[in-house]
Amino acid sequence: MKQFIYKSLILGSALIAASCSNSAYEFDQLFPQEYHKILYVKYNGKQEMNMNTVETTPVYSINVIKAGSDPSLTAHVKLSVMTQQEVDASYGLLDNIDYRVVPFDTYSMAATELDFQSQEVTKKLDIVFHSDLIYELMQKNKDVKYVLPVRFWSEQDSVNSSKNDVMLLLDVKKPVITFKTGEVNTAMVYKQLEVNVGANLQNIQFSKWNFTCDVTDAQKDALVEAYNTEHGTSYLPMPSAAYQLEKMTFEEGASTGNLKMNISRTPLASDKSYLLPLKMSETSQEGFDLDENVCFLKVENPKYGTLDCDRSKWEVVFCNSDEKNAVSEPNGDKGGVGCLFDDDINSYWHANWSGGTNNDDQFPQLFQGGREMPITIVVDMKESLIVHSIGWTQRQNSDYQDTKKVEYYVSDDEQFKLGGKEDYSPVALNNWTFVMERSYQKDYNATQWQTQSEEVLQKKVKGHLLKVKIVEGYRDRLASGAELYVKQLLAIDGEPIK
Repeated sequence: MKQFIYKSLILGSALIAASCSNSAYEFDQLFPQEYHKILYVKYNGKQEMNMNTVETTPVYSINVIKAGSDPSLTAHVKLSVMTQQEVDASYGLLDNIDYRVVPFDTYSMAATELDFQSQEVTKKLDIVFHSDLIYELMQKNKDVKYVLPVRFWSEQDSVNSSKNDVMLLLDVKKPVITFKTGEVNTAMVYKQLEVNVGANLQNIQFSKWNFTCDVTDAQKDALVEAYNTEHGTSYLPMPSAAYQLEKMTFEEGASTGNLKMNISRTPLASDKSYLLPLKMSETSQEGFDLDENVCFLKVENPKYGTLDCDRSKWEVVFCNSDEKNAVSEPNGDKGGVGCLFDDDINSYWHANWSGGTNNDDQFPQLFQGGREMPITIVVDMKESLIVHSIGWTQRQNSDYQDTKKVEYYVSDDEQFKLGGKEDYSPVALNNWTFVMERSYQKDYNATQWQTQSEEVLQKKVKGHLLKVKIVEGYRDRLASGAELYVKQLLAIDGEPIK
């Protein structure tokens, strides 16, 4: 070991002595002259250059790198456009593509020679294209792929021969304005409704101008009739008195546009569905193609205007049967009652079914063991509202969709009240108002909705506490569920609820 260390020290001293020597001979022995400096193109080979017809002088930048062991050296490199014969030999025959070198008048280069000074390691060469001229060529020869092949070389310096070509594959397209979606769905709630119809710019990164696009409702009746025939629907053409077409606007620097419309309820009939076909007609900015597709604006006009409740604020204040609390081995039924409003239909709540004690005098939520019907859940929705309709989603397993019949009640008492053990199922101490009941289908995975009766809705009963009382199950006393939804009533015939 000592002998090895001794030899290593001698070798290290020799290397240090060699590195301290200024002898050109010794430097050349470590780094042959061809490696003192070498030039190459950073992004070489085939590179895409995508352009459009409205940005007529786009620029492509080629980065040339000077590498090597001695950055203090200067360097000189030239460039030239490869001939058609060179392109055919190097690329066309291999790719089986008809590459064509673009004419000289379709581009211009900032320079044809680059000089590197001492310590300079990179140079940029800009090529300006005339995309409108290239587009004309492409339209005349659609089976041809136009390219600009650039080769770098030097009479005095080393150039990496595997990284000295750039084959620019040129593509020019007209920018297109398209609707974001083929259908926009919305519903009236009040007397007026603001609707936004979006558009995208394609084949261009973003707009360089502020401009507008006209939208037309021409052939409205015929388009609605055709839509109904194709889809088996019964939409009515939206009356012209219900809207006024504005211009779609695009802002400088944006890649999207927007059409803002105001819909009036006055000419519309309650509980009817309307359809308005929209097409783009012309734009204030030249050079853009327009989407030929139709965007269908669908507007529902229900007598009762509703809003989906924000369930993220909900809190369960009572549940007298939850398998999550059971003293049993872990099983798939322990999701807990909070699964009823977690926006995941694959999670679910399951009532207690496993064995346990009946000692629930103090903490009824922790009841261990199967409880007889009714099973009761109380949710604080955190705001006083009028319940319009309630949706229940069965557990997503048809063999275990246990909930059969549910009664729903609301209370606007300030706090939830719970009595003794005898109150654990009826949960009756609050001022509860019955709002609806529903028998739910088995072997049905979609949400099943129930709306309040006309008589109850007209009473405009408000509440922030919702009592869910499960009174029947498909398997005796068992119950389960995936999601619970509530729509609140906001307006009747467009008039806000006070």
